[in-house]
Amino acid sequence: MDEKGVKGFYDEVKPDDVNSILEKASEKKLPRGELKKAIPIKKERTDSMRTMSKAYVPRILRKGDIIPVTVVKLESDGVMVNAGGKEDYFIPLKNLTNKRISSPKEITRVGDKIDVYVMKTKDAKGGAVLSKRKADYVKEWERLSDAYKEGRRIKVKATKATKGGLLVDINGVVGFLPQSHVDLKKVTDLKPFVGKELEVKVLEINPPIQRVIVSRREVMREEQERERKEFLLNIKKGQILNGVVRTIKDFGVFVDIGHGIDGLVRLNELTWGRRKLPREVVRKGEEVRVKVLGVNLDTGKLTLSLRQTKPYPWDVVEEKFPVGSIVEGTVIRIHPFGAVVELDEGITGLVHISQLDTKRVNKVEDVVKLGDRIKVKVLAINKDKRKM
Repeated sequence: MDEKGVKGFYDEVKPDDVNSILEKASEKKLPRGELKKAIPIKKERTDSMRTMSKAYVPRILRKGDIIPVTVVKLESDGVMVNAGGKEDYFIPLKNLTNKRISSPKEITRVGDKIDVYVMKTKDAKGGAVLSKRKADYVKEWERLSDAYKEGRRIKVKATKATKGGLLVDINGVVGFLPQSHVDLKKVTDLKPFVGKELEVKVLEINPPIQRVIVSRREVMREEQERERKEFLLNIKKGQILNGVVRTIKDFGVFVDIGHGIDGLVRLNELTWGRRKLPREVVRKGEEVRVKVLGVNLDTGKLTLSLRQTKPYPWDVVEEKFPVGSIVEGTVIRIHPFGAVVELDEGITGLVHISQLDTKRVNKVEDVVKLGDRIKVKVLAINKDKRKM
């Protein structure tokens, strides 16, 4: 057949109609090869063949990639995994985990999907070298970076005490916990922490040089602050609390009531009686009971009273110092007409000059002086006017 005859052969043929092609071929004989080309292959068959061939195309492994694989077989010294192609790969125990294990059954089973790191695409035997341990290590650094950015807490295990702190294990990553960040208070002996699981926050991280520094103190501070706020919210005005005197100033006393909260007892709330220097009333480290006068949730400060934990003295004066009783007191003031004697906190009475002695007294100082301890007899009480 000449070129001219072949050129116009398909002009009158419907490409999708096989019968049309056969009819045309009966009029003009075509070479067998051209007749085969003229009959199109069904699309369904093409798609099926493509799907089948795709299943048998092996995954292209690249060094440094982390890829998902399926555990297909457990062996005594490792596991066989499949990456999606015909070929299976062997992972020895040492590349499965950083933990000491005697059998792969301790960490995986057939059918598990795991991520592995491609160490080599070909070893001496021509197979790829894969490592779940390395993949876990790389992913752990990513997790640590996220925890650092988000300020999240992580759990670590203290493995060794060194100069200046503790070495900690973070799922295979070695971190450092400085001694100053082990606790809120100073720690001199680190050995009791070795082997313990600790909750920490990441202070610093630098993956390229494999440096990660953590802090337990920051976690404890957060917990202390949470407890402090919660405690403050539950404190009510008028509540009686136990505390310890922490600081003594000229203007008052700071009392620690726990949870990192200090309250101030001002001078006028120390005693019911005359004002005294704070050091005359309490001493540092003394346990005291205080009454809450006010709570400032914005500043976290409390105003407290020491004297209001005791009964108002003049309410019980008649029971404590009945008329006719002989009691002892301290001379605190001297007037031309007599001496003022303090019998108890907030309770004072006047000894008139005429009652100082059995004989006539011209000057009070001739009989008593400031600070003298003297015995007196209660002659009369006016509770309403607070006079005795």
